[in-house]
Amino acid sequence: MDIGLLSIFLIVGIVFLLLVGLPLAFSTGAIASLATIYLFGVDALQLEAMRVFDMMGNYVLVAVPLFIFMANMMERAGVAERLYTAVHIWSGRLPGGLAIATIIACCLMAAMVGIVGAEVVTLGLIAVPTMLKRGYHKNIALGSVCAGGGLSTLIPPSVVFIVYAMTAGVSVGRLFIAGILPGLMLAALYIGYITIRTGLQPSLAPPASMEEQNLSLREKARYLKGLILPFLIAAGVLGSIYAGLATPTEAAGVGCVGATVACLVNKNLNIASVRTVLVGTLRVSAMCYWLMFGAQCIIGVYNRAGGAAFVKSIFIGLPLGPIGIIIVMQVILIILGCFIDFIGILLLTMPLFVPIIVELGYDPIWFGVLFCMNMQISYISPPFGPSAFYLRGVLPADTDITVTDIFRSTIPYAFLIVVALALLMAFPEIALWLPALME
Repeated sequence: MDIGLLSIFLIVGIVFLLLVGLPLAFSTGAIASLATIYLFGVDALQLEAMRVFDMMGNYVLVAVPLFIFMANMMERAGVAERLYTAVHIWSGRLPGGLAIATIIACCLMAAMVGIVGAEVVTLGLIAVPTMLKRGYHKNIALGSVCAGGGLSTLIPPSVVFIVYAMTAGVSVGRLFIAGILPGLMLAALYIGYITIRTGLQPSLAPPASMEEQNLSLREKARYLKGLILPFLIAAGVLGSIYAGLATPTEAAGVGCVGATVACLVNKNLNIASVRTVLVGTLRVSAMCYWLMFGAQCIIGVYNRAGGAAFVKSIFIGLPLGPIGIIIVMQVILIILGCFIDFIGILLLTMPLFVPIIVELGYDPIWFGVLFCMNMQISYISPPFGPSAFYLRGVLPADTDITVTDIFRSTIPYAFLIVVALALLMAFPEIALWLPALME
Protein backbone atom coordinates (compact mmCIF):
# COMPACT_ATOMS: atom_id res chain seq x y z
CA MET A 1 0.00 0.00 0.00
CA ASP A 2 1.22 3.49 -0.84
CA ILE A 3 2.42 5.32 2.27
CA GLY A 4 0.08 8.24 1.54
CA LEU A 5 -2.94 5.92 1.39
CA LEU A 6 -1.75 4.15 4.54
CA SER A 7 -1.57 7.51 6.35
CA ILE A 8 -5.15 8.29 5.32
CA PHE A 9 -6.33 4.81 6.37
CA LEU A 10 -4.75 5.11 9.81
CA ILE A 11 -6.19 8.58 10.46
CA VAL A 12 -9.68 7.76 9.16
CA GLY A 13 -9.72 4.43 11.00
CA ILE A 14 -8.76 5.92 14.35
CA VAL A 15 -11.25 8.79 13.97
CA PHE A 16 -14.04 6.34 13.05
CA LEU A 17 -13.41 4.14 16.08
CA LEU A 18 -13.27 7.21 18.34
CA LEU A 19 -16.60 8.42 16.97
CA VAL A 20 -18.27 5.06 17.68
CA GLY A 21 -17.09 5.31 21.28
CA LEU A 22 -13.97 3.15 21.47
CA PRO A 23 -11.30 4.63 23.78
CA LEU A 24 -8.22 6.09 22.11
CA ALA A 25 -5.87 3.39 23.43
CA PHE A 26 -7.94 0.58 21.91
CA SER A 27 -8.66 2.55 18.72
CA THR A 28 -4.96 2.96 17.99
CA GLY A 29 -4.21 -0.62 19.02
CA ALA A 30 -6.96 -2.07 16.82
CA ILE A 31 -6.00 -0.05 13.74
CA ALA A 32 -2.32 -0.87 14.31
CA SER A 33 -3.12 -4.59 14.47
CA LEU A 34 -5.18 -4.48 11.26
CA ALA A 35 -2.46 -2.52 9.44
CA THR A 36 0.25 -4.90 10.66
CA ILE A 37 -1.64 -7.98 9.50
CA TYR A 38 -2.40 -6.42 6.10
CA LEU A 39 1.12 -5.15 5.45
CA PHE A 40 3.36 -7.74 7.10
CA GLY A 41 1.22 -10.76 8.01
CA VAL A 42 -0.08 -12.21 11.27
CA ASP A 43 3.36 -13.20 12.53
CA ALA A 44 4.41 -9.55 12.53
CA LEU A 45 2.07 -8.93 15.48
CA GLN A 46 4.89 -10.31 17.61
CA LEU A 47 6.87 -7.18 16.73
CA GLU A 48 4.09 -5.00 18.15
CA ALA A 49 4.13 -7.00 21.38
CA MET A 50 7.93 -6.64 21.56
CA ARG A 51 7.65 -2.83 21.21
CA VAL A 52 5.21 -2.73 24.11
CA PHE A 53 7.41 -4.93 26.31
CA ASP A 54 10.48 -2.85 25.47
CA MET A 55 8.64 0.29 26.50
CA MET A 56 7.48 -1.33 29.74
CA GLY A 57 11.13 -1.90 30.64
CA ASN A 58 11.91 1.82 30.45
CA TYR A 59 13.05 2.94 33.91
CA VAL A 60 11.74 6.46 33.34
CA LEU A 61 8.16 5.16 33.35
CA VAL A 62 8.44 4.27 37.03
CA ALA A 63 8.27 8.01 37.76
CA VAL A 64 4.72 8.26 36.35
CA PRO A 65 2.84 6.32 39.07
CA LEU A 66 5.17 7.75 41.72
CA PHE A 67 4.35 11.37 40.84
CA ILE A 68 0.66 10.48 40.52
CA PHE A 69 0.79 8.91 44.01
CA MET A 70 2.55 12.03 45.31
CA ALA A 71 -0.14 14.27 43.80
CA ASN A 72 -2.99 12.23 45.28
CA MET A 73 -1.36 12.08 48.70
CA MET A 74 -0.73 15.86 48.74
CA GLU A 75 -4.37 16.39 47.89
CA ARG A 76 -5.45 14.16 50.78
CA ALA A 77 -3.08 16.04 53.08
CA GLY A 78 -5.28 19.13 52.80
CA VAL A 79 -2.42 21.32 51.62
CA ALA A 80 -4.42 23.16 48.95
CA GLU A 81 -6.78 24.94 51.33
CA ARG A 82 -3.96 26.21 53.57
CA LEU A 83 -1.98 27.24 50.50
CA TYR A 84 -4.86 29.17 48.97
CA THR A 85 -5.72 30.95 52.21
CA ALA A 86 -2.12 32.02 52.81
CA VAL A 87 -1.60 33.32 49.28
CA HIS A 88 -4.92 35.19 49.38
CA ILE A 89 -4.00 36.93 52.64
CA TRP A 90 -0.75 38.16 51.11
CA SER A 91 -2.27 39.29 47.78
CA GLY A 92 -5.54 40.71 49.13
CA ARG A 93 -4.68 44.38 48.48
CA LEU A 94 -4.06 43.85 44.74
CA PRO A 95 -6.82 44.34 42.14
CA GLY A 96 -8.35 40.93 41.60
CA GLY A 97 -6.43 39.66 44.61
CA LEU A 98 -8.33 36.37 44.91
CA ALA A 99 -7.82 35.54 41.24
CA ILE A 100 -4.14 36.44 41.51
CA ALA A 101 -3.93 34.25 44.60
CA THR A 102 -5.45 31.44 42.57
CA ILE A 103 -2.76 31.72 39.87
CA ILE A 104 0.01 31.81 42.50
CA ALA A 105 -1.55 28.84 44.29
CA CYS A 106 -1.67 26.99 40.96
CA CYS A 107 2.06 27.59 40.48
CA LEU A 108 2.88 26.31 43.95
CA MET A 109 0.56 23.31 43.62
CA ALA A 110 2.05 22.51 40.20
CA ALA A 111 5.44 22.15 41.88
CA MET A 112 3.90 19.61 44.24
CA VAL A 113 1.49 17.57 42.11
CA GLY A 114 2.31 17.84 38.37
CA ILE A 115 -1.21 16.82 37.29
CA VAL A 116 -3.68 19.27 35.77
CA GLY A 117 -6.82 17.43 36.83
CA ALA A 118 -5.79 17.40 40.50
CA GLU A 119 -5.19 21.17 40.48
CA VAL A 120 -8.39 22.12 38.67
CA VAL A 121 -10.56 19.89 40.83
CA THR A 122 -8.99 20.97 44.11
CA LEU A 123 -9.05 24.72 43.42
CA GLY A 124 -12.45 24.37 41.77
CA LEU A 125 -13.76 23.20 45.12
CA ILE A 126 -11.95 25.89 47.11
CA ALA A 127 -11.34 28.98 44.99
CA VAL A 128 -14.38 29.26 42.71
CA PRO A 129 -17.03 29.25 45.49
CA THR A 130 -14.93 31.72 47.49
CA MET A 131 -14.59 34.16 44.59
CA LEU A 132 -18.24 33.92 43.60
CA LYS A 133 -19.33 34.43 47.21
CA ARG A 134 -17.25 37.63 47.36
CA GLY A 135 -18.82 39.07 44.23
CA TYR A 136 -16.24 38.14 41.59
CA HIS A 137 -17.50 37.90 38.03
CA LYS A 138 -17.78 34.27 36.98
CA ASN A 139 -15.41 34.77 34.02
CA ILE A 140 -12.63 35.90 36.35
CA ALA A 141 -13.28 33.10 38.85
CA LEU A 142 -13.63 30.29 36.31
CA GLY A 143 -10.85 31.41 33.99
CA SER A 144 -8.23 31.78 36.69
CA VAL A 145 -8.84 28.24 37.99
CA CYS A 146 -9.25 26.55 34.61
CA ALA A 147 -6.23 28.19 32.96
CA GLY A 148 -4.08 28.32 36.09
CA GLY A 149 -4.51 24.59 36.63
CA GLY A 150 -2.89 23.98 33.25
CA LEU A 151 0.43 25.29 34.59
CA SER A 152 1.04 21.74 35.82
CA THR A 153 1.99 20.81 32.26
CA LEU A 154 4.98 23.19 32.41
CA ILE A 155 6.06 23.56 36.01
CA PRO A 156 7.82 20.39 37.19
CA PRO A 157 7.23 17.66 38.18
CA SER A 158 5.05 17.45 35.05
CA VAL A 159 3.88 14.03 33.93
CA VAL A 160 3.76 15.42 30.37
CA PHE A 161 7.51 16.02 30.51
CA ILE A 162 8.14 12.46 31.67
CA VAL A 163 6.25 10.93 28.75
CA TYR A 164 7.83 13.39 26.28
CA ALA A 165 11.33 12.57 27.55
CA MET A 166 10.70 8.86 27.09
CA THR A 167 9.35 9.41 23.56
CA ALA A 168 11.98 11.93 22.41
CA GLY A 169 14.93 10.24 24.13
CA VAL A 170 15.96 13.31 26.14
CA SER A 171 16.73 13.92 29.82
CA VAL A 172 13.72 14.22 32.12
CA GLY A 173 15.76 16.29 34.56
CA ARG A 174 16.74 18.83 31.90
CA LEU A 175 13.13 19.03 30.74
CA PHE A 176 11.94 19.66 34.29
CA ILE A 177 14.39 22.52 34.72
CA ALA A 178 13.61 23.89 31.24
CA GLY A 179 9.93 24.25 32.14
CA ILE A 180 10.43 26.46 35.19
CA LEU A 181 11.01 29.87 33.57
CA PRO A 182 8.40 29.42 30.78
CA GLY A 183 5.88 28.32 33.42
CA LEU A 184 6.59 31.36 35.57
CA MET A 185 6.48 33.60 32.48
CA LEU A 186 3.04 32.30 31.58
CA ALA A 187 1.83 32.72 35.16
CA ALA A 188 3.11 36.32 35.08
CA LEU A 189 1.12 36.94 31.88
CA TYR A 190 -2.00 35.57 33.59
CA ILE A 191 -1.46 37.78 36.64
CA GLY A 192 -0.80 40.81 34.44
CA TYR A 193 -4.03 40.23 32.55
CA ILE A 194 -6.05 39.85 35.76
CA THR A 195 -4.49 42.96 37.30
CA ILE A 196 -5.14 45.12 34.23
CA ARG A 197 -8.63 43.76 33.61
CA THR A 198 -9.83 44.14 37.18
CA GLY A 199 -8.04 47.48 37.52
CA LEU A 200 -10.00 48.82 34.54
CA GLN A 201 -13.23 47.17 35.68
CA PRO A 202 -13.19 47.02 39.51
CA SER A 203 -16.74 45.66 39.57
CA LEU A 204 -15.41 42.35 38.21
CA ALA A 205 -13.39 41.72 41.38
CA PRO A 206 -14.37 43.53 44.62
CA PRO A 207 -11.40 44.23 46.95
CA ALA A 208 -10.65 42.15 50.02
CA SER A 209 -12.42 43.05 53.25
CA MET A 210 -10.86 45.73 55.46
CA GLU A 211 -10.27 43.08 58.12
CA GLU A 212 -8.12 41.06 55.71
CA GLN A 213 -6.32 44.13 54.39
CA ASN A 214 -5.42 45.39 57.86
CA LEU A 215 -3.85 42.19 59.17
CA SER A 216 -0.46 42.77 60.73
CA LEU A 217 2.69 41.27 59.28
CA ARG A 218 2.89 38.83 62.19
CA GLU A 219 -0.70 37.66 61.58
CA LYS A 220 0.01 37.21 57.88
CA ALA A 221 3.17 35.25 58.65
CA ARG A 222 1.12 32.88 60.82
CA TYR A 223 -0.70 31.63 57.73
CA LEU A 224 2.57 30.55 56.15
CA LYS A 225 3.40 27.94 58.78
CA GLY A 226 1.26 25.29 57.13
CA LEU A 227 3.19 25.69 53.89
CA ILE A 228 6.63 24.89 55.23
CA LEU A 229 6.42 21.11 54.79
CA PRO A 230 4.88 21.18 51.27
CA PHE A 231 7.47 23.75 50.20
CA LEU A 232 10.28 21.55 51.51
CA ILE A 233 8.88 18.59 49.59
CA ALA A 234 8.72 20.52 46.30
CA ALA A 235 12.14 22.07 46.87
CA GLY A 236 13.59 18.67 47.73
CA VAL A 237 12.22 17.02 44.59
CA LEU A 238 13.33 19.76 42.18
CA GLY A 239 16.52 20.65 44.07
CA SER A 240 17.78 17.08 44.11
CA ILE A 241 17.28 16.84 40.34
CA TYR A 242 18.90 20.22 39.63
CA ALA A 243 21.87 19.45 41.87
CA GLY A 244 22.35 16.07 40.21
CA LEU A 245 21.80 14.19 43.47
CA ALA A 246 18.89 12.12 42.19
CA THR A 247 17.27 11.03 38.94
CA PRO A 248 13.65 12.15 38.41
CA THR A 249 12.47 8.66 39.32
CA GLU A 250 14.42 8.68 42.58
CA ALA A 251 13.23 12.21 43.32
CA ALA A 252 9.65 11.03 42.75
CA GLY A 253 10.17 8.35 45.39
CA VAL A 254 11.42 10.96 47.84
CA GLY A 255 8.39 13.08 47.01
CA CYS A 256 6.06 10.17 47.76
CA VAL A 257 7.61 9.74 51.20
CA GLY A 258 7.42 13.49 51.84
CA ALA A 259 3.77 13.68 50.75
CA THR A 260 2.92 10.76 53.06
CA VAL A 261 4.66 12.50 55.96
CA ALA A 262 2.73 15.72 55.18
CA CYS A 263 -0.51 13.78 55.26
CA LEU A 264 0.51 12.24 58.59
CA VAL A 265 1.50 15.60 60.11
CA ASN A 266 -1.82 17.11 59.05
CA LYS A 267 -3.61 14.15 60.67
CA ASN A 268 -5.25 13.02 57.43
CA LEU A 269 -3.43 9.72 57.08
CA ASN A 270 -5.61 6.66 57.69
CA ILE A 271 -6.45 3.38 56.01
CA ALA A 272 -9.35 4.88 54.05
CA SER A 273 -7.24 7.75 52.68
CA VAL A 274 -4.37 5.42 51.73
CA ARG A 275 -6.79 3.12 49.92
CA THR A 276 -8.31 6.08 48.05
CA VAL A 277 -4.86 7.31 47.03
CA LEU A 278 -3.72 3.87 45.86
CA VAL A 279 -6.88 3.24 43.84
CA GLY A 280 -6.67 6.70 42.26
CA THR A 281 -3.01 6.17 41.40
CA LEU A 282 -3.74 2.78 39.85
CA ARG A 283 -6.63 4.14 37.78
CA VAL A 284 -4.72 7.10 36.32
CA SER A 285 -1.51 5.11 35.79
CA ALA A 286 -3.36 2.32 33.99
CA MET A 287 -5.04 4.86 31.70
CA CYS A 288 -1.67 6.42 30.85
CA TYR A 289 -0.02 3.08 30.16
CA TRP A 290 -2.81 1.81 27.92
CA LEU A 291 -2.56 4.99 25.87
CA MET A 292 1.19 4.42 25.59
CA PHE A 293 0.69 0.81 24.49
CA GLY A 294 -1.75 1.76 21.72
CA ALA A 295 0.42 4.61 20.49
CA GLN A 296 3.53 2.42 20.46
CA CYS A 297 1.75 -0.07 18.22
CA ILE A 298 0.44 2.48 15.70
CA ILE A 299 3.76 4.33 15.50
CA GLY A 300 5.62 1.02 15.17
CA VAL A 301 3.71 -0.18 12.12
CA TYR A 302 3.70 3.29 10.56
CA ASN A 303 7.47 3.66 10.89
CA ARG A 304 8.11 0.18 9.47
CA ALA A 305 6.00 1.14 6.46
CA GLY A 306 8.15 4.25 5.90
CA GLY A 307 5.85 6.75 7.57
CA ALA A 308 8.56 8.66 9.42
CA ALA A 309 10.48 9.36 6.21
CA PHE A 310 7.22 10.32 4.46
CA VAL A 311 6.23 12.87 7.11
CA LYS A 312 9.78 14.21 7.28
CA SER A 313 9.89 14.76 3.51
CA ILE A 314 6.58 16.63 3.64
CA PHE A 315 7.70 19.04 6.37
CA ILE A 316 11.22 19.56 5.05
CA GLY A 317 9.76 20.26 1.62
CA LEU A 318 7.47 23.04 2.86
CA PRO A 319 8.56 26.43 1.41
CA LEU A 320 8.26 28.10 4.80
CA GLY A 321 11.72 27.98 6.34
CA PRO A 322 12.56 26.33 9.69
CA ILE A 323 10.50 28.66 11.88
CA GLY A 324 7.54 28.32 9.49
CA ILE A 325 7.71 24.54 9.87
CA ILE A 326 7.73 24.93 13.65
CA ILE A 327 4.63 27.14 13.44
CA VAL A 328 2.85 24.57 11.25
CA MET A 329 3.63 21.92 13.87
CA GLN A 330 2.19 24.16 16.58
CA VAL A 331 -1.02 24.61 14.58
CA ILE A 332 -1.32 20.84 14.10
CA LEU A 333 -0.85 20.27 17.84
CA ILE A 334 -3.44 22.91 18.72
CA ILE A 335 -5.99 21.38 16.34
CA LEU A 336 -5.35 17.84 17.64
CA GLY A 337 -5.63 19.19 21.18
CA CYS A 338 -9.27 20.05 20.56
CA PHE A 339 -10.10 16.36 20.14
CA ILE A 340 -7.40 14.08 21.64
CA ASP A 341 -5.81 13.65 25.05
CA PHE A 342 -2.27 15.02 25.46
CA ILE A 343 -0.72 11.56 25.87
CA GLY A 344 -2.30 10.41 22.64
CA ILE A 345 -1.08 13.53 20.81
CA LEU A 346 2.41 13.19 22.23
CA LEU A 347 2.84 9.52 21.43
CA LEU A 348 1.34 9.84 17.96
CA THR A 349 3.19 12.97 16.82
CA MET A 350 6.51 13.27 18.65
CA PRO A 351 8.15 10.19 17.09
CA LEU A 352 7.51 11.94 13.75
CA PHE A 353 8.14 15.56 14.78
CA VAL A 354 11.26 15.24 16.95
CA PRO A 355 13.55 13.86 14.19
CA ILE A 356 12.45 16.78 11.99
CA ILE A 357 13.23 19.22 14.81
CA VAL A 358 16.72 17.75 15.16
CA GLU A 359 17.19 17.83 11.38
CA LEU A 360 16.32 21.54 11.40
CA GLY A 361 18.96 22.16 14.08
CA TYR A 362 16.63 22.87 17.01
CA ASP A 363 16.98 21.52 20.56
CA PRO A 364 14.36 18.83 21.36
CA ILE A 365 14.35 20.09 24.98
CA TRP A 366 13.13 23.48 23.73
CA PHE A 367 10.52 21.83 21.51
CA GLY A 368 9.34 19.77 24.48
CA VAL A 369 8.57 22.98 26.36
CA LEU A 370 6.72 24.29 23.29
CA PHE A 371 4.73 21.06 23.19
CA CYS A 372 3.74 21.33 26.85
CA MET A 373 2.66 24.93 26.35
CA ASN A 374 0.53 23.78 23.43
CA MET A 375 -1.07 21.20 25.65
CA GLN A 376 -2.19 23.95 28.00
CA ILE A 377 -4.30 25.25 25.10
CA SER A 378 -5.68 21.74 24.57
CA TYR A 379 -6.85 21.58 28.20
CA ILE A 380 -9.07 24.65 27.74
CA SER A 381 -10.09 24.22 24.07
CA PRO A 382 -13.63 23.23 23.06
CA PRO A 383 -15.22 20.87 22.41
CA PHE A 384 -13.37 18.39 24.65
CA GLY A 385 -11.09 20.56 26.82
CA PRO A 386 -10.63 18.38 29.92
CA SER A 387 -10.14 21.26 32.38
CA ALA A 388 -13.57 22.68 31.60
CA PHE A 389 -15.23 19.36 32.36
CA TYR A 390 -13.10 18.79 35.48
CA LEU A 391 -14.21 22.18 36.78
CA ARG A 392 -17.87 21.79 35.88
CA GLY A 393 -17.87 18.38 37.53
CA VAL A 394 -16.97 19.80 40.96
CA LEU A 395 -19.31 22.79 40.87
CA PRO A 396 -22.71 22.38 42.58
CA ALA A 397 -25.32 20.73 40.38
CA ASP A 398 -27.79 23.57 40.92
CA THR A 399 -25.41 26.31 39.76
CA ASP A 400 -26.23 28.26 36.59
CA ILE A 401 -22.65 27.90 35.32
CA THR A 402 -22.37 25.83 32.15
CA VAL A 403 -19.45 24.26 30.32
CA THR A 404 -19.91 26.98 27.69
CA ASP A 405 -19.40 29.62 30.39
CA ILE A 406 -16.16 27.94 31.39
CA PHE A 407 -14.86 27.75 27.83
CA ARG A 408 -15.76 31.42 27.30
CA SER A 409 -13.87 32.42 30.44
CA THR A 410 -10.65 30.81 29.15
CA ILE A 411 -10.52 32.64 25.79
CA PRO A 412 -8.21 35.46 27.02
CA TYR A 413 -5.88 32.91 28.59
CA ALA A 414 -5.65 30.93 25.33
CA PHE A 415 -4.48 34.11 23.58
CA LEU A 416 -1.92 34.66 26.35
CA ILE A 417 -0.56 31.14 25.80
CA VAL A 418 -0.14 31.95 22.10
CA VAL A 419 1.79 35.09 23.13
CA ALA A 420 3.98 32.97 25.40
CA LEU A 421 4.56 30.49 22.54
CA ALA A 422 5.68 33.35 20.30
CA LEU A 423 8.06 34.64 22.97
CA LEU A 424 9.51 31.16 23.50
CA MET A 425 10.04 30.66 19.77
CA ALA A 426 11.68 34.08 19.46
CA PHE A 427 13.84 33.62 22.57
CA PRO A 428 14.66 29.90 23.09
CA GLU A 429 16.97 30.89 25.98
CA ILE A 430 13.87 31.30 28.17
CA ALA A 431 13.70 27.51 28.25
CA LEU A 432 17.35 26.60 27.69
CA TRP A 433 19.16 28.94 30.09
CA LEU A 434 18.60 26.97 33.32
CA PRO A 435 19.37 23.53 31.75
CA ALA A 436 22.63 25.00 30.41
CA LEU A 437 23.66 25.83 33.97
CA MET A 438 23.38 22.13 34.86
CA GLU A 439 26.20 21.18 32.49
